[in-house]
This record gives sequence, structure tokens and C-alpha cells, in this order.
Amino acid sequence: MTVIALDAMGGDFIPRAPVEAAVRAVRELSCQVILVGDAQVLEPELQRHSHDPEKIHIHHTAEHLSGEESPAEGLRRKKQASVRVAFDLVKIGQAQAALGAGHSGGLMIAGKMALGTLPGIDRPAIASHLPHSRGTTILLDSGANVDCKPHYLINFAVMGAIYAQLMLNNPSPRVALLSNGREAGKGNDLTRQVYRLLEQSALTFAGNLEPRDLFKGKAEVIVCDGFVGNLVLKTAEAAGTEVRLLLRDTMTRSPLARLGRLLLRRFFLDLARRTDHREIGGSLLLGLRGVGIVCHGSSSPRAIANGIRLAVQCVEQGLVEEIDRGFRKFSTLKSASA
Repeated sequence: MTVIALDAMGGDFIPRAPVEAAVRAVRELSCQVILVGDAQVLEPELQRHSHDPEKIHIHHTAEHLSGEESPAEGLRRKKQASVRVAFDLVKIGQAQAALGAGHSGGLMIAGKMALGTLPGIDRPAIASHLPHSRGTTILLDSGANVDCKPHYLINFAVMGAIYAQLMLNNPSPRVALLSNGREAGKGNDLTRQVYRLLEQSALTFAGNLEPRDLFKGKAEVIVCDGFVGNLVLKTAEAAGTEVRLLLRDTMTRSPLARLGRLLLRRFFLDLARRTDHREIGGSLLLGLRGVGIVCHGSSSPRAIANGIRLAVQCVEQGLVEEIDRGFRKFSTLKSASA
């Protein structure tokens, strides 16, 4: 049974959201959850729920990172911060994955400090799912690395392609570079350098992709630095939420509109499922020597529970081992073609 270490002190709705998420997850999935955090805060909340004590228990630590702290400085001062302890549990084998809804930078740094990165990978990247009419596109990096060197983005592209092969069941995923124009010379110095490197790689490179084509399914993997990726992700989430609110408002303005909403109820449920970030729940930190999941800071219990679902899926499918194996193979192919 997969064991998930959940930083129960991270996010906007602690302790309610992480505790309720753990209760939901163990009911629906073959997993156990370790709630990492202050037992005096978590225990009363956990006792509000009917739960199996064999599947959920609390690992006490009094320290945690606040949203106002610098993650790097905070983790240096707080050796027993809940997010660090969650990843430490993975390191020592008491858990197979760590997850949290706190500061994404804190999760990335804690994961790297505790687990390190796979051979040949300099920086972990957050891989997020973007829905489109024919399925899903993987966007990375969506927030872990604001300032990037060209070879970081090549690492992201390779990891994203391996992730897409496994999670999207696509043997030859197309990799695109997010830029402000389709032509090879578009973009800033970073994107122009990365474009040339991707052209020379063994990946299936689809060229530059403009933001207006993000949701058209023109590539299975879209690569960018973490600053741009985080802006894209937050804009997409906000746009999806506003579209759903506008539709709901429009479809309740008159008796005829309400009747139309009733007739189209199945359509609206499907639209919500495909555009609501809570349905995926979290984004994977690719490149670590273990499974790490980053959830949105405002995640609901359902969103965190879905993040736990993603963590279990990644562990069961051996994603870290596949990334390691695929990255080594890519390095060999690149060397052979040089």
C-alpha cells in the first residue's frame, strides 16, 4: 500500500483542508496518509472525522513555513519544518511520496534538499496539466525555477516527454517551446538559444508555440521558464473559473435560460470537470529522486485528495524510475548523434 506524507501545515485552509483530504483519500484509494505537522492543531481536526487510524496518523513537528517567509531562508532556520519533514520521510523510506499545498518554491527546495535530483538533472520542474479538446498537454516549468539557463529547459523538455509517454500513453510526444511568435528568431535570448538546442536534440520538436495556441493540442509538452509558466497557469485557472461563473450567470437570468441550463446539465458538468484545476489536484515535481506533488495554495479538500490520487498513480507506475531510465537513454542518444 502506498504511503503519502502530506504537509498538513501548508495552504490557505489548514488544518481543515489537508485533514479532510486525507480522510477522503484513504476511503477512495489504496493508500495510507501521514499528516505532518503540529499534533495539537491536527489531532482535534482529525477527530472530527470518522477515519481508519491504521490508514491515517500524525507525525508531529512544531515548525512550518509561513506564506510570508523566504523558502530558502526559512528551511535553513527551521530544520524540522513540516514540508522538509514530509520529504525526509520519503528519503528514509517511511513514505513513497510527499505532497503539500504550501509555497511551491518551498516544496521544490525541500524536495531538492531531502531527496536530491536524478543524475544529469540540475533543477526539478513543476509539470502541470492543461486541458484541450483532444486531451491534455503538459506545461513545464510552471513555477519552480524563475531564472533558467538554456540547458535547464532542455532537461525540462526531456522529462516532460518521458512523463507524457507514461501518463498520456503517447510514444512520441511533440515538444514545443512557448514564445511570442512561431518563427525561430522570436522570443528573448533564452528562448532563441533553447530553440537551437531543441532542433539538434533527439526529441520530436514542434517549434515555437504562441500563447493563443496553448489549448489547441498542437503539442503534448510545452516548455518555458518557471516565471512564464506560473503566469500561464494562474491565468488559465482564473480564466476557467470566470468562464464557468459567466455561464452560470447567463444561464440563470430567465426561466428559459434556466430550462436550457437544466437540459445542458451534463455538458456543464463535463466542462467543469475538464477545466477545473481541482479535478487534477496537483502538479508533479519532475526530476527529484522521489515523487513530490505541489498543490495550489487555495486547494480545497477535494483538490488535495486528487493530488494524493496523482501521487499514488505516479508511485504505482514507477514514474521516477522511468524518468531516470529515459533521461539516461536520451543522454546516450544525444551523445551518439553529436
